[in-house]
Amino acid sequence: MLYAQASDPGPAMSLGNRDMQAGDFAGAAVAFTQVTRDLPSLAEGHFNLGLALEQQGKLAEADSALKKSLELKPGLAGANLFRGIIAYRQNRFKDAEPLLDRETKLHPRDAKAWMWLGVCRLAESNPSGAIEPLEKAHGLSPADVDILYHRGRAYLEMANQSYSQMYKLNRDSARVHQVLAEAYASGFRNQEAIGEYETAVKMAPRQPGLHEDLADQYWITGQTDKAADAYRQELEIDPFAATAMYKLGSLLVLNGKSDDGVSMLRKALGADPTLIDAHYYLGTGLAAQGQNDEAMSEFDAAIHAEPESERATMSYYKLAQIYRKLHRTDDAKSALENFQRLRADVRARQESHAAQIVRNRSELPVPDPENAGTKAEP
Repeated sequence: MLYAQASDPGPAMSLGNRDMQAGDFAGAAVAFTQVTRDLPSLAEGHFNLGLALEQQGKLAEADSALKKSLELKPGLAGANLFRGIIAYRQNRFKDAEPLLDRETKLHPRDAKAWMWLGVCRLAESNPSGAIEPLEKAHGLSPADVDILYHRGRAYLEMANQSYSQMYKLNRDSARVHQVLAEAYASGFRNQEAIGEYETAVKMAPRQPGLHEDLADQYWITGQTDKAADAYRQELEIDPFAATAMYKLGSLLVLNGKSDDGVSMLRKALGADPTLIDAHYYLGTGLAAQGQNDEAMSEFDAAIHAEPESERATMSYYKLAQIYRKLHRTDDAKSALENFQRLRADVRARQESHAAQIVRNRSELPVPDPENAGTKAEP
């Protein structure tokens, strides 16, 4: 909301609104000041004057004008919000929170009001209290980048508080080493991550998930034999760990053990059909066994699940190889064109650390399409 409209604004109000839209906040303030003189009971005039003054950094004067607008029209949309924002900017968080809370009650569909309430609570070192309003803001406006940022901050601060408490309780616990390992892994410091995971595994050898996370780091650093052993240990602890089945099956396929790998991948997909990357590795294993029809079906499934993904790119390459073997020249050409079309986008994503941060537990290291079908594949 940049400004409020009135049913009969007059020339000064219209001029002020035009100046606000043009970014001339000083000019807008002059025009809206004239409005408040000509029409002192017009709440929208005082509201817009407050916004113009706030944009100039004249926070005390802006708050006074916004307060006057609320006296004239207590339910005026945005007035409590901007008074709350001003109090927040002045580090008066205890004053800001009730104003922002009032705005959410008066106008519960205003995503920004919920966001600012959450932001205020974050500033008060209350991330647990910030989560609820930020989730409501996200529900109202799921594509708002600011809301997504502050929502992420709230959960991160909650996590940091928990980790800090863990450290104070026992700085040498398996969980502390696990947290350190996760932090190293997210920062691409894989050898340090391995060291912390190995320590955690020694301290808690039966803790579900630890061996799988360690195996992931072994795989990333090219220690595939150790990775396979760690996945097997995970499955001894939890025979129903579908992601560990999928990863071990994929690793077996890529190491030329397609019979065992295909069997395990089928089992993983049966346990969890959402493991869509497993279709790519299953297709690779089936192709190695000469089961071309089933392999093509699996590559098609990988493509249809996420048509623009890295795995879809690789699936097109694998399809092109099969089509050439079957002398289906047109199909091979089409698949190769799709591979080439997606390759540039894949490179860009692989080079983006931001994209790497959000990898989920079921994702494996993605091969460089330049090396598709070679032993450089993960």
